Amino acid sequence: MSDTTPCIRCGKSRIIAKSWTEKISNSVITYTQTVCPDEECQKIVDSDLQKKKDKITAIQNKSLERRKAIKRVKKVKK
Repeated sequence: MSDTTPCIRCGKSRIIAKSWTEKISNSVITYTQTVCPDEECQKIVDSDLQKKKDKITAIQNKSLERRKAIKRVKKVKK
């Protein structure tokens, strides 16, 4: 992994905010959370990412509802 990844919004080099390791089965996994050095930019990035996550979650929930409705219709027709 490259040590200098650019911010997706402003292009500045991101800095490491948090790093931790977890042992899963026989593997050790290291996680690294990076943030933009500009706090205002990071707030905007976090907000945009949360909006995208909410949109994807809403789409997935609607899809599950449609699948349940289709299953109900199939059961009624039998």
